[in-house]
Amino acid sequence: MEIWYKLTSMERIMVKDLKWPVERDFIAAGSLLLLVSETPEGRIVINGKFFPLRAGTVFICRPGQLVEIGMPSDEEQGIYVIRFQAVTLQHIGEPESSVRPVHTFPGEGDVIQLAPSVVLPLVKMISSNWQSGHMAESFRAEAGFYELLSLILQNEEHKTAMALEYAKFMLERDFAEDVTIEGLAVTAGLSRFHFMRLFKEKFGKGVIEYVTELRLTKAKELMREHPDSSIREIAFQVGYKNEIYFSNSFKKHMGMAPALYLKNSKIKVAAYSWVNIGQLLALQVIPFAAPMDHYWTDYYRSKFGYDVTVPLSHHYDFNREALSQSRPDYIIGIDAWIPNEEQVKLAQLAPTLFVPWDQSWRQHLKLIADFIGKTKEAEKWLQSYEKKAAEIRATLATAFQSESVLVVHLHHKEILVWGRQAGTVLYDDLNFQPAKLVDQFQWTKSISLTQLADYEADHIVLNISKDPVSQAHWAGLSKMSLWRELPSVKREKVHTTPGFSGWESPWNEYTAFNHERFLQQMVQIMNPAT
Repeated sequence: MEIWYKLTSMERIMVKDLKWPVERDFIAAGSLLLLVSETPEGRIVINGKFFPLRAGTVFICRPGQLVEIGMPSDEEQGIYVIRFQAVTLQHIGEPESSVRPVHTFPGEGDVIQLAPSVVLPLVKMISSNWQSGHMAESFRAEAGFYELLSLILQNEEHKTAMALEYAKFMLERDFAEDVTIEGLAVTAGLSRFHFMRLFKEKFGKGVIEYVTELRLTKAKELMREHPDSSIREIAFQVGYKNEIYFSNSFKKHMGMAPALYLKNSKIKVAAYSWVNIGQLLALQVIPFAAPMDHYWTDYYRSKFGYDVTVPLSHHYDFNREALSQSRPDYIIGIDAWIPNEEQVKLAQLAPTLFVPWDQSWRQHLKLIADFIGKTKEAEKWLQSYEKKAAEIRATLATAFQSESVLVVHLHHKEILVWGRQAGTVLYDDLNFQPAKLVDQFQWTKSISLTQLADYEADHIVLNISKDPVSQAHWAGLSKMSLWRELPSVKREKVHTTPGFSGWESPWNEYTAFNHERFLQQMVQIMNPAT
């Protein structure tokens, strides 16, 4: 069997071609794609996963993926979008043969960094020859395209990525069996330690975590298809030898016991606005319809992607059609985010609740709970939350007393500080003293390093985005005297938040579920300071 690759189209997207902030900018992925960045700044979001743009970076995308791009308004470089097809040529017998389309490419989903001095001239050559329209130049473009594929496939980093992809495939195929990390590492040609580290870096979760996710997803599928099956039977089918261990694992991962999950899954609630997801999860209700195409909903997509069977988008007509066909029991949205005329149309499809955004997150939870018949669950959840908050207040009271706290987020080359409402868990639930000026705005404010001193914070909670631009900016900023002379820095009262997912943007994750995650992280974040 042979695989042939055929270049089908090529374009260069510049800032002037983008519609943001009027609309989000998506690239149609109707075929296999190679995206080659010539810009050193910007973002690309693939199926909700955020990647920073770097000159020479190549992204491999498969058909059907949701690809969103963004570049700074002053950027003069762009992104090359290369569309291509793949077919298999299988010789059955002379003279007949069978040609079949292929929708995969080795290492799809990979992000590969190639030398800009090598890849960018090659891509520019492909582009100029392809656009000429002459047959000879088209052949040169095809030859350059094959050279690009060769660079990708020969890249050592890519070879390792392909080995990891195969190990992931084995897990997906054999997750109900006794698959060992040692065996997977041998298959990938890596040491056990190196394999575990690289697997988590590439897929965002450890091997054991991924196996658990696969098993529980299959368990949810079996529970829905065979509701009369016992928990014991389902546990054995997905690879668990112990029913109690399965139930505990399910509850830890999903936030509810298997029986409650099955009961609540019969309620078809549409979370029209992405914030509604976190409001419903606190009530142990997973929405069957929700917008999952934002990079900041990656946590929800990873954990509850199987349950959201009707993905919503940012297009009103698309959402209305999807909800009309799926017939929800309830539709919940945010009033300030949905035009009145659209609210009227949605109300014709199902009972609707549009939560007033200017009310507190506790009031949001109560309104939604009353609307879907979960009032007692909301009361129980709030009691549990208040108890946890009181315990953490007591734990941290001695260390902080009346000292002020400021949350600072570094993203790319921007310094953002949290306002009063963004920091409600810190200031209202844990009773930390807000730093000076924090009460003057609700969400976030972009400031300079010089202005940071105006907040006179005794403690700084510092979150640094993980992308290379932010990390490089922090490396320089941390050496500046303006930073080093801040009282909180000199007193070693800076609390960093590496690896905490609830601290990334957007900052208006103003929900009960998110605040509980935030609360649970406080002791670890605030003590000790670094």
